[in-house]
Amino acid sequence: MAGSLEACASWGDCLDCKILNMVHKKLVRDLKSKCKMDINESFLKLVLGDANFNIEEAGLSQQCLKKGCYIGMLERHGEENFRSNGIDNVSALASQLIREAVKILHVEDTIAREPIILVLDCEVQMLPWESIPILRQQEVYRMPSVGSISMTLERSWHYQEQVGRNAAAFPLIDPLDAFYLLNPSGDLSSTQAEFENWFRDQNFEGKAGTVPTAEELATALKSHDLFLYFGHGSGEQYLSIGEIQKLEKCAATLLMGCSSGSLRLNGCYSPGGVSLSYIRAGSPVTIANLWEVTDKDIDRFGKAVLNAWLRQRMDLADCSQCNLLVKEFEAMKIKGRKGNSRKKIASSSLAETTNGRSLKNTCDHRPKIGSFVGRARETCTLSFLNGASPVCYGVPTGIRRKKDL
Repeated sequence: MAGSLEACASWGDCLDCKILNMVHKKLVRDLKSKCKMDINESFLKLVLGDANFNIEEAGLSQQCLKKGCYIGMLERHGEENFRSNGIDNVSALASQLIREAVKILHVEDTIAREPIILVLDCEVQMLPWESIPILRQQEVYRMPSVGSISMTLERSWHYQEQVGRNAAAFPLIDPLDAFYLLNPSGDLSSTQAEFENWFRDQNFEGKAGTVPTAEELATALKSHDLFLYFGHGSGEQYLSIGEIQKLEKCAATLLMGCSSGSLRLNGCYSPGGVSLSYIRAGSPVTIANLWEVTDKDIDRFGKAVLNAWLRQRMDLADCSQCNLLVKEFEAMKIKGRKGNSRKKIASSSLAETTNGRSLKNTCDHRPKIGSFVGRARETCTLSFLNGASPVCYGVPTGIRRKKDL
C-alpha cells in the first residue's frame, strides 16, 4: 500500500489553490495564536481540501489537542493556558476554527482537483478505494506501476504525432466514434432492450444479440475511439487476452460485465486481467467492474456515464480559458513590430497552432472521462455495492469531436 500512497502524493492538487492557501494560512495563525498549538500544516491542508470532511466523524473535536494528534499539539509555553482553560475548552475552540474554515471553502460545491492515479499493491488492489468519502467525487484512475503511466502517455503522444494532430497533454477520444457489443450471449434481454435502439440513434456501429468473430472485434478495437461491452464477464470469451495484447492500437473501453475489472493473483508476479491487457494494447482508459453486479443497476451506471460523455462532447464549443488564450495570441499577433520579424513569426505561428479549432481538440481544461464516474455511481439503487464496483484503469483521457462525425 505504501506504493499507492507515494504515487498519489504528486496528484490530486487543487486546480485553483488561491482561496485554499489563504484560508489555510489564516487558520494556522489562529490555531497558533489562540490555541497555542504546534500545527501539522500539511495534514491540516489535506483536511481543508476534503470537500466531504466532517470534523465530528473524524474525531478531531476530541483529539485535536492530544499529544501526537492529527492536527497538532500544545506547545510547551501553552501549558499554562492548557491548565487554566482545560483541554475541552481549547479543543472546542480549535474545532470551531477548523469548522469555520471548512465552511468558507465548501459553501456550495467541492474543490476542483487534478486527476489522481492510484498505484496499488497487489494486497489491496481489489478494494474500492475510489468510493471512500474523500475520493468518491474525485477523478481517480488506477495503473499497475508508475512506469506504465509514462508508457501510456508517451504512446498517446507518439500516435498523435503520427496522425498529424496537435499533441495534447492527455489522450483524447470521441465518444461518438464507438463500437458496441451488446448481449452477445442472448440472455440479457432487458439490457438489450435498454440500449439497442439508443445505440442506433447515436449512429454507433456494433452487434447486438449475436457473437462476433475475434477478427471483427480486433478490427473494431483498432479502428474506433471507444468500445462498449454489455454482456457477461469481461468479453474474454470472444477475444482472448493474447489477441488483445497483440493490438498495436486500442480503443478506450467500457466493460460492464461482472468482475470485468478484477485482477487475478499470479503468485510472486504482478496481478493480471483483461482490463490491464487493454491498457497494454494501447487503450488510454478502461472502465470495468471489480466484482459481480446486477444488470439493471449497472445498466443505469453505464447509460449515465455515456450520456455525460456525449453531453461533454456537445459542450466543446466554449472553454473560457481557451477563448482567453486565443484572444491573447491574437493580440500578440496584432502588436508585432516591424523590427521584430522573428518575434512576429513566432507569435503568428503560435497563434495559428492555438486557434479556436485546434484548442477544441487539444483543450486540457475540461472534465476528463474519469470525472463523470463518481456522479454516475449515484444513479445505482445500490450505490455503495453495484455503484462502487466500476473503476477506471488508465490515465486521464479527454473528450474531443472528430470533424467527420
